[in-house]
Amino acid sequence: MARPLSPGPLAHVVYALCGHGRGHASRAVAVAEALRPRGHRVTFAADAPAADRLDNVSDGAVYRVPGLRQVLHGNRVRMGATARANLALTWRSPEIVADAARWLGTVGADVVVADHEPFVARGAQRIGVPVVALSHQLVLTEARPRAPLRSLPSRLGTALGIAVLAPTRPDAVVVPSFFFPPPRRGSTAVFVPPILRDDVLRARPRAGRRLLVYVNEGEGMGALLDALGHVGAPADVYGLGPGPGAPPNVRLRPPSRAGFLADLAGCRAVVATAGFTLLSEALHLGKPVLALPNRGFFEQTVNALALREQGWGEAVLDRDLRADDLRGFLDRADGLRQRAAAGGTVGRERAADVIERVLGAATPAARVAA
Repeated sequence: MARPLSPGPLAHVVYALCGHGRGHASRAVAVAEALRPRGHRVTFAADAPAADRLDNVSDGAVYRVPGLRQVLHGNRVRMGATARANLALTWRSPEIVADAARWLGTVGADVVVADHEPFVARGAQRIGVPVVALSHQLVLTEARPRAPLRSLPSRLGTALGIAVLAPTRPDAVVVPSFFFPPPRRGSTAVFVPPILRDDVLRARPRAGRRLLVYVNEGEGMGALLDALGHVGAPADVYGLGPGPGAPPNVRLRPPSRAGFLADLAGCRAVVATAGFTLLSEALHLGKPVLALPNRGFFEQTVNALALREQGWGEAVLDRDLRADDLRGFLDRADGLRQRAAAGGTVGRERAADVIERVLGAATPAARVAA
């Protein structure tokens, strides 16, 4: 017997997401855009800065849940500093999970979608609310992507991070991806194409002359600015923030969803760290990409290698960008653009189907006191 849902909206979906980076928040909004026309209510749970971005698009107040952090410098994950930064939060995790469980009970959550966020998912499982694990990072645990042997340390570190962040024994697993490696034996994950927002789907790409450059951490990125300055191509750079020292061909752009998307749709090519959402948006809009994966972040290495192997872009691995890398990429960019256009597909409706299937299978739970 299916669990009876509350009157009004068919179900209350809580989407809990990682707070850092722009990709998780973009995917959360895209999933909500697929669920709301089906009659569901969607509320978000996140840490800043994602919580701030989602305040105006949540069907209820965004639940502020503390989030784990990665420490980056010079496009490299600093493992020791990351562990120290999260030590106090890890110690408090039982309290955070208990608080999340109480909140979920108060708002009447029918299902939790966990996008690289551990605490709300564990709170849901404590009180019998079904959980759908949904993130691209799960491609590393649910499939067997190719990667060089030298990336083994970052592969093991990332696998450990996913084990901490992903819910145990979720009711369903959804993996959005623009590449599809062989699944691991026994995996029941549903692989779907990239999950993109309405504003990306409405965007009309046009051929421009400027580069769009994005980094997810501004510290220690002098080599990137040096390379851009030596090549001289006009570039709009996001993620570095205001400050002196940019070469004359570079505009340092403030954070802006609308401005970023306009620059993405109208750029010549993209130079960026290898986050899944930005790569998916660029491929959808037919933009060639030069990927600069965060060193030590295995998922980004896998993304960059898949981009290169599919012929949709190029990658610089395990070192800083050089001017020659950028010149060569720009010389070949026009040839990459047509191949890149084939990578844009949308998987959010299929993700919504999985969430509804879990809702349909849910049974009344004898929820324990949190």
